[in-house]
Amino acid sequence: MEIKRRKREPERPIDNPVRHAGEKTGFECKLLSADHPWQPYVTYHTTGEFAGSDRRFHKHCGPTAITNVLCTIDRRDGAESLLQLPPTEIFRRVAAIGQHRATYWSIKDSVPLGGTSYALLWAYVHACLRRFGVRDVRTSGRLVASPKAMAREIRQGSLLILSLYHHRCYGSHIVVAYGTVEVAVAGRAAPRLYLEVADGWSSRPRYIAAEDLRHCGYVAVRRK
Repeated sequence: MEIKRRKREPERPIDNPVRHAGEKTGFECKLLSADHPWQPYVTYHTTGEFAGSDRRFHKHCGPTAITNVLCTIDRRDGAESLLQLPPTEIFRRVAAIGQHRATYWSIKDSVPLGGTSYALLWAYVHACLRRFGVRDVRTSGRLVASPKAMAREIRQGSLLILSLYHHRCYGSHIVVAYGTVEVAVAGRAAPRLYLEVADGWSSRPRYIAAEDLRHCGYVAVRRK
């Protein structure tokens, strides 16, 4: 007799890392540290915001994440080339750059293709920064990275555009990470690490547990 395995239900987004740690461990938890130098400037534009009434854009988490990075840099540094543009226009230009360079394909969800090329994400981000005249930052990227390496980059002042591979909540998705949170668990020496993100789904901060980032790459954007 064939036994069918139950398909694992996707996990919910994390809104509160302390509560999430308590639910996962069953122990009392408290906030140990939070490091988010970009927090006052971060924007939380979403894919739904940019889909458009004509549904022109599909699988556009990559252009949405890059738009959030550009808007965040603008809020901090006042990038002259961005000041006069609404977020929707920035997004449209970012999407057009991706389509022109064949790094983003707008294909309907019913087709198992399309979206943003993870392998070409660094080149895509770099092209968008240059096109908008943002030249006082440097970029670097890794196709696969450890959560500790990502946390170190953030603490050193980087914005990270994360490429999630088969994540328990987000599946294959691109988000912007801008902060780290450590949660102390009663009776355990090692704290639990979370990355604070603009996930492209919500207009407020969300969190991703480091333990769920086994398959993840990033592009780092940092001031020179």
